[in-house]
Amino acid sequence: MIIKNKNLREISLILFLTLIAFNGLQSYDSKLNSNLGKVYLLAHFFIILFLLIYAYKNYLKKGVLYKIVALFFSLTIPNSAKIIIIVIFIGNFISIGLAKSYYPFYEVGMFRWSSKFSNPEKIVYKPKYYYYLKKGEVKILDLRKESIYLFSEHLGWGYTHEFTFASTYHNKRQKENFEFIAQKMKERDIDTLWVGVHSVDYSTGEVKFDPNICNAIEINENIKIHYGPIYIPEYQKLKCENEN
Repeated sequence: MIIKNKNLREISLILFLTLIAFNGLQSYDSKLNSNLGKVYLLAHFFIILFLLIYAYKNYLKKGVLYKIVALFFSLTIPNSAKIIIIVIFIGNFISIGLAKSYYPFYEVGMFRWSSKFSNPEKIVYKPKYYYYLKKGEVKILDLRKESIYLFSEHLGWGYTHEFTFASTYHNKRQKENFEFIAQKMKERDIDTLWVGVHSVDYSTGEVKFDPNICNAIEINENIKIHYGPIYIPEYQKLKCENEN
């Protein structure tokens, strides 16, 4: 595609050459150990040299760079503010070009320390409430879906993202939360909620739901679960004890 606008064509070429120059600067250390790498760096050196010459001539000929600089200095803001903007721009430009963090330029504190390597379990378990349909089929109560009206099957209007998120994660072990949800389900002719286990095997991609109430109790108590265990009602524990 041919860019017809002269200013757009000039700035596009400058940005393209700048990106190539950044690529050469950022890979300098890794390319010195081989002859092919040295050729790679030499090619980038000539591109950087061409960029500097082109930018200099473009400014002298009052091209797009000259227009940008002139427009900046024509702004009706204090000169001290202009100096601060220039210093910040140059500092960030150099930091990004070298892909290194120099405080206070291009500083991302969250990446200052790397996280410790961990090899997580291949199977992840998540206890969830479920109930039985009239035909005896298992139906999972997906609380996160209930906060979206078009996907909600039970709660509908009035149950926000904050409530369903808290009930699914941070406050899922609270008895009061379970009692509130159970009461709302009874109002919708669903008398009993049980806890089953939704699991994902990341080594095989298998996703399954186990409605076994005793297995759910054991996993909930003995396996490390994201955001902690869920509240299991006393009637489920009692039924499991009677079955065993």
